[in-house]
Amino acid sequence: MPLDSLFKKLAVAAGVLIVSVFLLFGFTWGISNSASTRTDSRELAEALVGWSPSDPQTHYAAAVFASRDQSDEARKASLTGFENAVALSPRSYLVWIEYGRALERAGEAERASLAFDRAAELAPNYSSVAWARGNFLVRQGRADAGFIEIRRAIRDTPSYAAAAAQLAWVSSGLNAERAVQFAGSEPALAAALSLVLARAGNFDQAIGLWRGLRADLRRKEIEDTGLQLARLFFENGRYRDAQNIEARAFGKEASVGAFTDPGFEEPISTDNAGLFDWKLGGGTNPSINLFDTVKRSGRYSLFLRFAGAGDQQSLRQLSQAVAVDPGARYRFVYRYRAELTTNPDIRWSVAAIALKKTLADGPPLKMNSNWTEEAFSFSVPVDTDGVVITLRRDACSGTPCRTEGNLWLDDLELIREN
Repeated sequence: MPLDSLFKKLAVAAGVLIVSVFLLFGFTWGISNSASTRTDSRELAEALVGWSPSDPQTHYAAAVFASRDQSDEARKASLTGFENAVALSPRSYLVWIEYGRALERAGEAERASLAFDRAAELAPNYSSVAWARGNFLVRQGRADAGFIEIRRAIRDTPSYAAAAAQLAWVSSGLNAERAVQFAGSEPALAAALSLVLARAGNFDQAIGLWRGLRADLRRKEIEDTGLQLARLFFENGRYRDAQNIEARAFGKEASVGAFTDPGFEEPISTDNAGLFDWKLGGGTNPSINLFDTVKRSGRYSLFLRFAGAGDQQSLRQLSQAVAVDPGARYRFVYRYRAELTTNPDIRWSVAAIALKKTLADGPPLKMNSNWTEEAFSFSVPVDTDGVVITLRRDACSGTPCRTEGNLWLDDLELIREN
Protein backbone atom coordinates (compact mmCIF):
# COMPACT_ATOMS: atom_id res chain seq x y z
CA MET A 1 0.00 0.00 0.00
CA PRO A 2 1.58 3.35 -1.04
CA LEU A 3 2.10 5.57 2.01
CA ASP A 4 0.98 8.70 0.19
CA SER A 5 -0.88 10.30 3.06
CA LEU A 6 -0.27 11.09 6.70
CA PHE A 7 -3.28 9.00 7.73
CA LYS A 8 -1.93 5.89 6.05
CA LYS A 9 1.47 6.41 7.64
CA LEU A 10 -0.09 6.77 11.08
CA ALA A 11 -2.24 3.69 10.54
CA VAL A 12 0.74 1.57 9.61
CA ALA A 13 2.73 2.85 12.58
CA ALA A 14 -0.16 2.09 14.94
CA GLY A 15 -0.50 -1.40 13.52
CA VAL A 16 3.19 -2.12 13.97
CA LEU A 17 3.00 -0.80 17.53
CA ILE A 18 -0.03 -2.97 18.36
CA VAL A 19 1.60 -6.11 16.93
CA SER A 20 4.84 -5.36 18.77
CA VAL A 21 3.02 -4.88 22.07
CA PHE A 22 1.06 -8.10 21.51
CA LEU A 23 4.21 -10.05 20.69
CA LEU A 24 6.05 -8.60 23.66
CA PHE A 25 3.15 -9.45 25.97
CA GLY A 26 2.90 -12.95 24.56
CA PHE A 27 6.64 -13.46 24.86
CA THR A 28 6.70 -12.16 28.41
CA TRP A 29 3.66 -14.19 29.41
CA GLY A 30 5.06 -17.35 27.82
CA ILE A 31 8.43 -16.97 29.50
CA SER A 32 6.85 -16.24 32.88
CA ASN A 33 4.37 -19.12 32.63
CA SER A 34 7.05 -21.59 31.58
CA ALA A 35 9.50 -20.39 34.21
CA SER A 36 6.90 -20.57 36.98
CA THR A 37 6.49 -24.31 36.41
CA ARG A 38 10.24 -24.86 36.72
CA THR A 39 11.37 -22.38 39.35
CA ASP A 40 12.99 -23.72 42.49
CA SER A 41 12.85 -20.67 44.75
CA ARG A 42 10.20 -18.47 46.31
CA GLU A 43 12.07 -15.31 45.32
CA LEU A 44 12.07 -16.15 41.62
CA ALA A 45 8.42 -17.23 41.75
CA GLU A 46 7.43 -13.86 43.24
CA ALA A 47 9.53 -12.03 40.65
CA LEU A 48 7.66 -13.84 37.89
CA VAL A 49 4.37 -12.53 39.29
CA GLY A 50 5.63 -9.03 38.50
CA TRP A 51 6.54 -10.08 34.98
CA SER A 52 3.12 -11.60 34.30
CA PRO A 53 0.56 -10.46 36.90
CA SER A 54 -2.40 -11.70 34.85
CA ASP A 55 -1.10 -15.27 34.59
CA PRO A 56 -2.70 -17.53 37.25
CA GLN A 57 0.25 -19.94 37.03
CA THR A 58 2.73 -17.37 38.37
CA HIS A 59 0.47 -16.57 41.33
CA TYR A 60 -0.06 -20.26 41.95
CA ALA A 61 3.68 -21.02 41.91
CA ALA A 62 4.46 -18.13 44.27
CA ALA A 63 1.70 -19.27 46.64
CA VAL A 64 2.97 -22.86 46.67
CA PHE A 65 6.47 -21.73 47.63
CA ALA A 66 5.11 -19.42 50.32
CA SER A 67 3.03 -22.27 51.78
CA ARG A 68 6.25 -24.15 52.58
CA ASP A 69 7.29 -21.41 54.98
CA GLN A 70 5.72 -21.56 58.44
CA SER A 71 5.92 -17.84 59.23
CA ASP A 72 2.78 -15.68 59.53
CA GLU A 73 3.95 -13.47 56.69
CA ALA A 74 4.44 -16.46 54.41
CA ARG A 75 1.02 -17.93 55.25
CA LYS A 76 -0.65 -14.62 54.41
CA ALA A 77 1.33 -14.36 51.17
CA SER A 78 0.36 -17.93 50.27
CA LEU A 79 -3.32 -17.28 50.87
CA THR A 80 -3.19 -14.06 48.82
CA GLY A 81 -1.44 -15.90 46.01
CA PHE A 82 -4.06 -18.63 45.85
CA GLU A 83 -6.85 -16.03 45.99
CA ASN A 84 -5.32 -14.29 42.97
CA ALA A 85 -4.90 -17.60 41.15
CA VAL A 86 -8.54 -18.53 41.79
CA ALA A 87 -9.71 -15.13 40.56
CA LEU A 88 -7.68 -15.50 37.34
CA SER A 89 -8.52 -19.18 36.81
CA PRO A 90 -11.92 -19.80 38.43
CA ARG A 91 -12.51 -23.13 36.66
CA SER A 92 -9.30 -24.87 37.73
CA TYR A 93 -10.13 -27.53 40.31
CA LEU A 94 -6.45 -27.85 41.25
CA VAL A 95 -6.27 -24.18 42.23
CA TRP A 96 -9.45 -24.50 44.28
CA ILE A 97 -8.02 -27.49 46.17
CA GLU A 98 -4.87 -25.60 47.09
CA TYR A 99 -6.90 -22.52 47.96
CA GLY A 100 -9.00 -24.68 50.30
CA ARG A 101 -5.87 -26.02 51.99
CA ALA A 102 -4.50 -22.49 52.41
CA LEU A 103 -7.78 -21.36 53.98
CA GLU A 104 -7.69 -24.34 56.33
CA ARG A 105 -4.15 -23.46 57.40
CA ALA A 106 -5.34 -19.91 58.03
CA GLY A 107 -8.08 -21.23 60.33
CA GLU A 108 -10.94 -20.33 57.97
CA ALA A 109 -12.62 -23.73 57.93
CA GLU A 110 -15.99 -22.58 56.53
CA ARG A 111 -14.41 -20.82 53.55
CA ALA A 112 -12.11 -23.82 53.07
CA SER A 113 -15.12 -26.12 52.95
CA LEU A 114 -16.66 -23.97 50.23
CA ALA A 115 -13.41 -24.11 48.25
CA PHE A 116 -13.28 -27.92 48.41
CA ASP A 117 -16.97 -28.04 47.45
CA ARG A 118 -16.22 -25.86 44.43
CA ALA A 119 -13.39 -28.18 43.37
CA ALA A 120 -15.81 -31.11 43.61
CA GLU A 121 -18.32 -29.26 41.42
CA LEU A 122 -15.67 -28.61 38.77
CA ALA A 123 -14.30 -32.18 38.79
CA PRO A 124 -16.95 -34.45 40.33
CA ASN A 125 -15.39 -37.67 39.03
CA TYR A 126 -11.75 -37.02 39.85
CA SER A 127 -10.34 -39.25 42.60
CA SER A 128 -7.74 -36.63 43.59
CA VAL A 129 -10.54 -34.18 44.39
CA ALA A 130 -12.49 -36.72 46.44
CA TRP A 131 -9.31 -37.66 48.27
CA ALA A 132 -8.46 -34.04 49.15
CA ARG A 133 -12.00 -33.22 50.16
CA GLY A 134 -12.35 -36.39 52.25
CA ASN A 135 -9.12 -35.72 54.12
CA PHE A 136 -10.28 -32.16 54.84
CA LEU A 137 -13.55 -33.43 56.30
CA VAL A 138 -11.71 -35.94 58.50
CA ARG A 139 -9.40 -33.22 59.78
CA GLN A 140 -12.47 -31.14 60.63
CA GLY A 141 -13.88 -33.94 62.80
CA ARG A 142 -16.39 -35.17 60.20
CA ALA A 143 -14.85 -38.60 59.74
CA ASP A 144 -17.98 -40.43 58.54
CA ALA A 145 -18.58 -37.89 55.77
CA GLY A 146 -14.89 -37.78 54.99
CA PHE A 147 -14.56 -41.52 54.49
CA ILE A 148 -17.46 -41.52 52.06
CA GLU A 149 -15.28 -39.30 49.85
CA ILE A 150 -12.12 -41.30 50.59
CA ARG A 151 -13.76 -44.61 49.65
CA ARG A 152 -14.96 -43.02 46.42
CA ALA A 153 -11.40 -41.89 45.66
CA ILE A 154 -9.99 -45.37 46.30
CA ARG A 155 -12.39 -47.00 43.82
CA ASP A 156 -10.58 -45.25 40.97
CA THR A 157 -7.14 -44.96 42.60
CA PRO A 158 -6.44 -48.01 44.82
CA SER A 159 -2.98 -46.64 45.65
CA TYR A 160 -4.68 -44.34 48.16
CA ALA A 161 -5.73 -47.36 50.23
CA ALA A 162 -2.60 -47.72 52.39
CA ALA A 163 -2.67 -44.08 53.54
CA ALA A 164 -6.44 -44.24 54.01
CA ALA A 165 -6.10 -47.31 56.24
CA GLN A 166 -3.64 -45.51 58.49
CA LEU A 167 -5.98 -42.52 58.58
CA ALA A 168 -8.93 -44.76 59.51
CA TRP A 169 -6.94 -46.34 62.33
CA VAL A 170 -5.84 -43.00 63.78
CA SER A 171 -9.23 -41.34 63.26
CA SER A 172 -10.94 -44.19 65.08
CA GLY A 173 -8.88 -43.54 68.18
CA LEU A 174 -7.19 -46.93 67.61
CA ASN A 175 -10.59 -48.62 67.88
CA ALA A 176 -10.70 -51.60 65.54
CA GLU A 177 -14.50 -51.77 65.22
CA ARG A 178 -14.75 -48.05 64.42
CA ALA A 179 -11.92 -48.29 61.88
CA VAL A 180 -13.72 -51.17 60.16
CA GLN A 181 -16.81 -48.96 59.89
CA PHE A 182 -14.73 -46.33 58.11
CA ALA A 183 -13.50 -48.93 55.63
CA GLY A 184 -17.06 -49.87 54.71
CA SER A 185 -17.34 -52.26 51.78
CA GLU A 186 -14.45 -50.83 49.78
CA PRO A 187 -12.22 -53.89 49.22
CA ALA A 188 -8.85 -52.18 48.71
CA LEU A 189 -9.33 -50.13 51.88
CA ALA A 190 -10.55 -53.14 53.85
CA ALA A 191 -7.51 -55.13 52.76
CA ALA A 192 -5.10 -52.35 53.67
CA LEU A 193 -6.83 -51.88 57.01
CA SER A 194 -6.55 -55.59 57.79
CA LEU A 195 -2.77 -55.18 57.47
CA VAL A 196 -2.80 -52.13 59.78
CA LEU A 197 -4.88 -54.02 62.35
CA ALA A 198 -2.57 -57.03 62.25
CA ARG A 199 0.48 -54.83 62.77
CA ALA A 200 -1.29 -53.39 65.81
CA GLY A 201 -1.87 -56.90 67.17
CA ASN A 202 -5.60 -57.08 66.34
CA PHE A 203 -5.29 -60.39 64.50
CA ASP A 204 -8.88 -61.57 64.96
CA GLN A 205 -10.31 -58.34 63.51
CA ALA A 206 -7.73 -58.42 60.72
CA ILE A 207 -8.53 -61.96 59.60
CA GLY A 208 -12.27 -61.28 59.85
CA LEU A 209 -11.92 -58.24 57.60
CA TRP A 210 -9.81 -60.17 55.10
CA ARG A 211 -12.20 -63.10 54.93
CA GLY A 212 -15.04 -60.72 54.14
CA LEU A 213 -13.42 -59.77 50.81
CA ARG A 214 -14.47 -61.46 47.62
CA ALA A 215 -11.95 -64.10 46.54
CA ASP A 216 -11.52 -62.66 43.02
CA LEU A 217 -10.60 -59.27 44.45
CA ARG A 218 -8.08 -60.87 46.80
CA ARG A 219 -6.37 -62.42 43.80
CA LYS A 220 -6.39 -59.58 41.31
CA GLU A 221 -6.32 -56.24 43.06
CA ILE A 222 -4.74 -56.69 46.45
CA GLU A 223 -2.42 -59.67 46.15
CA ASP A 224 0.62 -57.82 47.54
CA THR A 225 -1.32 -56.74 50.64
CA GLY A 226 -2.43 -60.33 51.16
CA LEU A 227 1.13 -61.65 50.98
CA GLN A 228 2.30 -59.08 53.52
CA LEU A 229 -0.60 -60.00 55.77
CA ALA A 230 0.15 -63.72 55.47
CA ARG A 231 3.78 -63.16 56.45
CA LEU A 232 2.72 -61.11 59.46
CA PHE A 233 0.41 -63.90 60.66
CA PHE A 234 3.16 -66.46 60.04
CA GLU A 235 5.71 -64.46 62.05
CA ASN A 236 3.23 -64.25 64.92
CA GLY A 237 2.62 -68.00 65.06
CA ARG A 238 -0.81 -68.13 63.38
CA TYR A 239 0.06 -70.62 60.67
CA ARG A 240 -3.38 -71.82 59.56
CA ASP A 241 -4.52 -68.24 59.08
CA ALA A 242 -1.29 -67.43 57.26
CA GLN A 243 -1.77 -70.40 54.94
CA ASN A 244 -5.36 -69.40 54.22
CA ILE A 245 -4.44 -65.79 53.44
CA GLU A 246 -1.50 -66.70 51.21
CA ALA A 247 -3.41 -69.39 49.33
CA ARG A 248 -6.28 -67.04 48.55
CA ALA A 249 -3.92 -64.27 47.54
CA PHE A 250 -2.58 -66.68 44.91
CA GLY A 251 -6.06 -67.90 43.99
CA LYS A 252 -5.53 -71.35 45.50
CA GLU A 253 -7.27 -73.48 48.08
CA ALA A 254 -5.66 -73.89 51.49
CA SER A 255 -5.45 -77.39 52.97
CA VAL A 256 -4.47 -77.84 56.61
CA GLY A 257 -2.27 -80.86 57.32
CA ALA A 258 -1.04 -81.25 53.74
CA PHE A 259 2.19 -80.61 51.85
CA THR A 260 2.50 -78.11 49.04
CA ASP A 261 3.64 -80.07 45.96
CA PRO A 262 4.17 -83.41 47.76
CA GLY A 263 5.14 -85.09 44.49
CA PHE A 264 7.74 -82.50 43.44
CA GLU A 265 6.02 -81.64 40.19
CA GLU A 266 7.20 -77.99 40.25
CA PRO A 267 10.75 -76.57 40.42
CA ILE A 268 11.90 -75.56 43.88
CA SER A 269 12.60 -71.84 43.99
CA THR A 270 15.57 -70.56 45.95
CA ASP A 271 14.23 -66.98 45.95
CA ASN A 272 10.87 -65.52 46.98
CA ALA A 273 9.33 -68.89 47.78
CA GLY A 274 5.92 -68.88 49.42
CA LEU A 275 5.64 -69.36 53.15
CA PHE A 276 4.48 -72.97 52.72
CA ASP A 277 6.57 -73.94 49.68
CA TRP A 278 9.63 -76.15 49.65
CA LYS A 279 12.76 -74.28 50.73
CA LEU A 280 16.46 -74.96 50.32
CA GLY A 281 19.26 -73.83 52.57
CA GLY A 282 22.22 -71.93 51.23
CA GLY A 283 25.05 -73.57 49.31
CA THR A 284 25.26 -75.95 46.38
CA ASN A 285 25.57 -79.39 48.00
CA PRO A 286 23.52 -81.39 47.36
CA SER A 287 22.58 -80.27 43.87
CA ILE A 288 18.83 -80.58 43.41
CA ASN A 289 16.81 -81.10 40.22
CA LEU A 290 13.55 -82.57 38.99
CA PHE A 291 14.04 -86.05 37.52
CA ASP A 292 11.72 -87.48 34.87
CA THR A 293 13.16 -90.97 34.34
CA VAL A 294 13.31 -92.20 37.94
CA LYS A 295 9.95 -91.42 39.53
CA ARG A 296 7.25 -93.15 41.51
CA SER A 297 4.27 -91.25 40.06
CA GLY A 298 3.47 -88.06 38.20
CA ARG A 299 5.94 -86.41 35.85
CA TYR A 300 8.93 -86.04 38.16
CA SER A 301 10.69 -87.01 41.35
CA LEU A 302 13.16 -84.82 43.21
CA PHE A 303 16.79 -85.81 42.62
CA LEU A 304 19.49 -84.91 45.13
CA ARG A 305 23.14 -85.43 44.22
CA PHE A 306 25.55 -85.40 47.21
CA ALA A 307 29.14 -84.59 46.27
CA GLY A 308 31.18 -85.55 49.29
CA ALA A 309 29.86 -83.15 51.93
CA GLY A 310 32.38 -83.38 54.76
CA ASP A 311 30.89 -81.18 57.46
CA GLN A 312 27.45 -80.22 58.71
CA GLN A 313 27.61 -76.66 57.39
CA SER A 314 28.42 -77.76 53.82
CA LEU A 315 25.17 -79.73 53.46
CA ARG A 316 22.04 -77.67 52.72
CA GLN A 317 18.68 -78.78 54.05
CA LEU A 318 15.35 -79.28 52.31
CA SER A 319 12.31 -78.21 54.35
CA GLN A 320 8.68 -77.13 54.25
CA ALA A 321 6.43 -75.41 56.79
CA VAL A 322 3.03 -77.08 57.13
CA ALA A 323 -0.10 -75.73 58.83
CA VAL A 324 -1.61 -78.36 61.13
CA ASP A 325 -4.35 -78.66 63.73
CA PRO A 326 -3.29 -78.11 67.36
CA GLY A 327 -3.29 -81.28 69.46
CA ALA A 328 -3.67 -83.54 66.41
CA ARG A 329 -1.55 -86.62 65.70
CA TYR A 330 -0.19 -87.12 62.19
CA ARG A 331 1.63 -89.89 60.37
CA PHE A 332 4.32 -88.74 57.93
CA VAL A 333 4.67 -91.15 55.00
CA TYR A 334 7.56 -90.71 52.55
CA ARG A 335 8.90 -92.62 49.57
CA TYR A 336 12.48 -92.62 48.34
CA ARG A 337 15.29 -94.40 46.49
CA ALA A 338 18.83 -94.09 47.81
CA GLU A 339 22.30 -94.83 46.47
CA LEU A 340 24.10 -93.18 49.38
CA THR A 341 27.24 -93.54 51.40
CA THR A 342 26.84 -91.33 54.45
CA ASN A 343 28.19 -90.89 57.94
CA PRO A 344 26.36 -89.68 59.97
CA ASP A 345 22.83 -90.59 58.93
CA ILE A 346 20.32 -88.62 56.85
CA ARG A 347 16.73 -88.59 58.10
CA TRP A 348 13.46 -86.64 58.12
CA SER A 349 12.68 -84.55 61.20
CA VAL A 350 9.56 -82.70 62.40
CA ALA A 351 9.67 -79.63 64.67
CA ALA A 352 7.14 -77.12 66.01
CA ILE A 353 7.95 -73.79 64.34
CA ALA A 354 6.96 -71.37 67.08
CA LEU A 355 8.18 -73.54 69.94
CA LYS A 356 11.48 -74.39 68.19
CA LYS A 357 11.04 -77.89 69.54
CA THR A 358 11.70 -81.19 67.78
CA LEU A 359 8.58 -83.35 67.82
CA ALA A 360 9.90 -86.52 66.14
CA ASP A 361 12.75 -87.89 64.02
CA GLY A 362 12.33 -90.55 61.39
CA PRO A 363 14.61 -93.57 60.95
CA PRO A 364 17.81 -93.12 58.91
CA LEU A 365 17.45 -93.39 55.15
CA LYS A 366 18.96 -96.65 53.97
CA MET A 367 20.49 -97.84 50.73
CA ASN A 368 17.77 -99.12 48.40
CA SER A 369 17.73 -99.26 44.60
CA ASN A 370 13.93 -99.66 44.56
CA TRP A 371 11.29 -97.25 45.81
CA THR A 372 10.90 -97.62 49.58
CA GLU A 373 8.06 -96.42 51.78
CA GLU A 374 8.65 -95.47 55.40
CA ALA A 375 6.71 -93.51 57.99
CA PHE A 376 6.70 -92.18 61.53
CA SER A 377 4.14 -90.37 63.68
CA PHE A 378 4.22 -87.15 65.70
CA SER A 379 1.84 -85.21 67.92
CA VAL A 380 1.25 -81.49 67.56
CA PRO A 381 1.32 -79.50 70.82
CA VAL A 382 -2.02 -77.94 71.73
CA ASP A 383 -0.53 -74.42 71.67
CA THR A 384 0.75 -74.37 68.09
CA ASP A 385 -0.61 -74.97 64.59
CA GLY A 386 2.54 -75.06 62.48
CA VAL A 387 5.38 -77.54 61.99
CA VAL A 388 8.44 -77.62 59.77
CA ILE A 389 9.46 -80.92 58.18
CA THR A 390 13.13 -81.11 57.25
CA LEU A 391 15.43 -83.54 55.49
CA ARG A 392 18.66 -83.25 57.47
CA ARG A 393 21.86 -84.99 58.35
CA ASP A 394 22.70 -85.81 61.96
CA ALA A 395 25.41 -83.75 63.59
CA CYS A 396 28.99 -84.82 62.86
CA SER A 397 30.66 -86.03 66.04
CA GLY A 398 33.84 -87.55 64.67
CA THR A 399 35.59 -88.72 61.54
CA PRO A 400 35.01 -89.71 58.87
CA CYS A 401 32.09 -87.30 58.24
CA ARG A 402 31.07 -87.55 54.62
CA THR A 403 28.02 -87.99 52.37
CA GLU A 404 28.18 -89.12 48.74
CA GLY A 405 25.70 -90.50 46.25
CA ASN A 406 22.17 -90.03 44.94
CA LEU A 407 18.74 -89.73 46.51
CA TRP A 408 15.30 -89.58 44.88
CA LEU A 409 12.16 -88.37 46.73
CA ASP A 410 8.52 -88.62 45.67
CA ASP A 411 4.94 -88.79 46.97
CA LEU A 412 5.22 -87.44 50.51
CA GLU A 413 2.06 -87.53 52.61
CA LEU A 414 0.65 -86.42 55.95
CA ILE A 415 -2.19 -88.55 57.36
CA ARG A 416 -4.12 -87.42 60.41
CA GLU A 417 -4.48 -90.24 62.93
CA ASN A 418 -6.97 -88.69 65.38
